[in-house]
Amino acid sequence: MGTERFWKILWAIAVWHNVIGGVGLIFLGDWVYVREGLHPPVPGVNYIRWMLLILVFAYIYYMVYKDLYNTENLVKAGIVGKIASASPDLYFLTFKTGVAKIFWITVCTDYTFAILFLIFLGFVKKQKALMAAPAASR
Repeated sequence: MGTERFWKILWAIAVWHNVIGGVGLIFLGDWVYVREGLHPPVPGVNYIRWMLLILVFAYIYYMVYKDLYNTENLVKAGIVGKIASASPDLYFLTFKTGVAKIFWITVCTDYTFAILFLIFLGFVKKQKALMAAPAASR
């Protein structure tokens, strides 16, 4: 976890996780709900808006991938976004109804990404401290 290569791979995975999820839900979202015996969310515009927001986060993660060291605020937005996305699903999957069981996958992956993004902020902080240290003390 302590290498730039690891974090580049992680951010690439985060991008593709959201691209596949967002695009997949645009085309297969209703099918997922029907398969689970549920009615697709109504009105559909809210559901589509959510799917497109997933793709916006994919773009944010791509920007982090391109510049690991100057995007801390985007990483923080990513952490908040992952928690904001996973928490209602966790609540409804645990205590209510209306969310397809397949969304346990996104609950688990979103919380995992949130934790990894937080760890990444520590990595960036450590790297910046190393770069700022005088050459003699390295």
